[in-house]
Amino acid sequence: MSAASNGAGGNGGKKFLMTTSWDDGHPLDFRIAELLRKCGLTGTFYVPPSSQRQVMTAAQVRELSGTFEIGAHTLDHVRIDRVPDAEASRQLLGSRRWVEETTGKKCSAFCFPGGKFNGRQLRLVREAGFRAARTVELLSIEEPRCVSGLWIIPTTIHAFPHGRLTYAKNAVKRMKGSHLLSLPAALFAKDWVALAMEMLIRTSERGGVFHLWGHSWEIEEEKQWKKLELLLGTIGAWREKWKGVTNGRNEHGSFTRCGETKSRR
Repeated sequence: MSAASNGAGGNGGKKFLMTTSWDDGHPLDFRIAELLRKCGLTGTFYVPPSSQRQVMTAAQVRELSGTFEIGAHTLDHVRIDRVPDAEASRQLLGSRRWVEETTGKKCSAFCFPGGKFNGRQLRLVREAGFRAARTVELLSIEEPRCVSGLWIIPTTIHAFPHGRLTYAKNAVKRMKGSHLLSLPAALFAKDWVALAMEMLIRTSERGGVFHLWGHSWEIEEEKQWKKLELLLGTIGAWREKWKGVTNGRNEHGSFTRCGETKSRR
């Protein structure tokens, strides 16, 4: 998701990157994966080996990793802002090693359970060997930014029927021009799919990263499968306009460490 490349054609030369991410490792993630495959999309699944909810077995995670990126989500779906640093480090390092041992692939992306963190936790994530961390920042089409030695990944749309107040709080908390510009669309959209379509068009016209995320168990509980399939189908129909990337890789390959540059071939 580096800023130094043009994306797919069909949008006036502006770079238009597409990514998705799915948290918590519930077995229903396989339903998400099938929809992504059907629509020609890629994504990152953030999976803890254990959680308060049902999670995929190691064999299922290994199978999923054959097509999609697996990111870390702590060992026990622990909010690292609520535990001592030593336990947070154990959860972070252990989850990275578990993903790598399970999939046989390098794990460079982490997602914060609960979405809460501060500068101290960013240092712990970096020291555990991760290069990128996905947040729950909404209404963004910006590329990852370098903070405390980590690439911080914002998101565009959460596949969930949020109320207007949630979007307002998100925009006020960030106090960025891009979020405030997106707020009217969030406040007046009929539902999250209509908002996603508005942000999809905006990303196509202006360039940037469209990032859809969610939880498969939440989609099941909220009965959002039809809406998700509709949105993914629309995104898939636009595939000549965007380039798909995972959370842990940009259009040039894996992320360099913050402050480093990667030579192009």
